[in-house]
Amino acid sequence: MENKYQKRILFVGMPDMALVCLSRLVADGFNIVGVVPPHYTDQTFGLMCNLARSLKIPLITYEKSLDEFDFLHQVRQLNADIAVVSSYNKKFPPEFLKSVKDGFVNCHPSLLPDYRGGNPYSNVLINDEKVTGITLHFMDEDFDTGNIIAQKKVAIEKNETMGTLFNRMNYLCAEFLSEFLQHYELNSDIISVPQPEGEFKKAPSISATNMKNYIDWSQDAVYIERFIRALNPFISAMTNFRGVFVKIYSADYYEKRPKYPPGTICSVKDTVGVATGNGILYIKTLQFGSYMISDAKSFIQKFKPQVGETFGR
Repeated sequence: MENKYQKRILFVGMPDMALVCLSRLVADGFNIVGVVPPHYTDQTFGLMCNLARSLKIPLITYEKSLDEFDFLHQVRQLNADIAVVSSYNKKFPPEFLKSVKDGFVNCHPSLLPDYRGGNPYSNVLINDEKVTGITLHFMDEDFDTGNIIAQKKVAIEKNETMGTLFNRMNYLCAEFLSEFLQHYELNSDIISVPQPEGEFKKAPSISATNMKNYIDWSQDAVYIERFIRALNPFISAMTNFRGVFVKIYSADYYEKRPKYPPGTICSVKDTVGVATGNGILYIKTLQFGSYMISDAKSFIQKFKPQVGETFGR
């Protein structure tokens, strides 16, 4: 595919955002002169490399770190005007940040300085935000703290899940990067402003490893329902039942104070109603161990849960 634009662009990123953004930038005719994929030990390394090879773009990889002499030499040899970043899990050392003429521009899926960190998607949903957004900012030696270039606000839809928000933001980030690079092609002077100092909302990782994805049944039902959506489908909200792990993918809630302690099954009809700190959570879809993924009705038919049994860690 012939390039429509002349500015030389280094692309740094990891799937899934990087797959969407790189494909869009190439389709729009930008001159991508090299791709830095994630480290070869990362499970997404092959996906990024396969896409770059299919697009006939040189791959620039490193053995251990982003400040290796051979790696930096290859980057400098590209003579890139600017670098764009679409999701990356390593801090950039000063030598790498200086290797491209006009610096590194990252596309972060939140309205910085709020929700710095690896998982803005889940955290904005858990916190019941009505609006999130995209921030283009210069990279520095820390995560998500560099000067802001531009931002776009995005409404959070009713019943949004981590998955739906993730997918929407990936395509919006690709569109935003394309708009930015079109402007950069005409005017290399990039206006940016420092991020304000202070304490802001954070976006920490949530996983089974740190146990942050387990349901706290003492919370209100409305919060737990949000928590479930915020982890669906990539992380999954977890609990236990009869000594077996359970992943809950969707639920409804009823804001009525239950007569049972939190985590206790208080009704079994077409769904399983579980008492919470305030209200009842009605499970819609779930996974019971490795045995089955089903709606609540099938779960009831097979395992016959009883009122008075409990969910919990």
